Amino acid sequence: MIRNETGLTLIELMIAMMLAIIVLAMVYGTYSAQQRAYTNEKLVMDMQQNARSTLAFMRREIRMAGYNPRAVNGIDDDADGSVDESSEGVVAGFKVIRSDRISFSFDLNGDGDDQDDNETITYRFKSADDGNSDGIADTGAADLYRYYRDGSSACSVLSFSVHALAFAYAFDNDGDGALDTFPNSDVVIWAYDSSGDGDLDRYLDTNRDGVIDASDAVGGHSLKGDGITAADVPMSKVRAVQVWLLARTSYPIRGHVEHQTYVVGPQHITLTDNYKRTLLNGIVMIRNPHT
Repeated sequence: MIRNETGLTLIELMIAMMLAIIVLAMVYGTYSAQQRAYTNEKLVMDMQQNARSTLAFMRREIRMAGYNPRAVNGIDDDADGSVDESSEGVVAGFKVIRSDRISFSFDLNGDGDDQDDNETITYRFKSADDGNSDGIADTGAADLYRYYRDGSSACSVLSFSVHALAFAYAFDNDGDGALDTFPNSDVVIWAYDSSGDGDLDRYLDTNRDGVIDASDAVGGHSLKGDGITAADVPMSKVRAVQVWLLARTSYPIRGHVEHQTYVVGPQHITLTDNYKRTLLNGIVMIRNPHT
């Protein structure tokens, strides 16, 4: 009896192996691309959720600046001496109104002062992360901190991977109950304290078109120098706060090239790298203004 023992030749075996390798490479390439897309999408989603929740938290707390449940007339107006300080307690309200940080207080527990934990709040980068205090993280991104005790370094991380932060302030300097606008205009004036003395001295919307963008001068212009106000505006006149938060993905995004200029308060930030970013902006009206 004759047996047919014909098998695969070496060439056939090599062809089969090559086909198997090609199929495996295609499968791996598809899996790798899907995994990369998922990772990138998660990085972007985490960045956006982190930025949105941070801005919402900040707006909620800033809105309560100056809250004083002991104020007998509903307004903490001890600055003008019209209410007995001993009966209403002392709550400073705004303490710092710079562009790179904000500090404010409220009487959370109703004990007549703003000296307890979580009653004096400051949002800013640590000095090690923003050495020149311009509101831009020196290394491209850093944690944003919430300081919660007056005169102390006690703080907690509020947000991670923040590229830049800025604040601007609208005011009622003439006491008419409305936000001040440019002369002969209905465009609100947004300003900040550039000298650190507690008074607003520079405004951001330098072309007065109602939008703070790349067409405005970096750093803004002087309120007094341009004749917008006769003198610097005291922080007690602040009635609204505008917040900018520029967040960045924790890691670079493969295949993405960032080439954009972001306007974050007085800063114009031009970037060319592989990170993705999101810029959020919000306005807070103050519920408990000082007079």
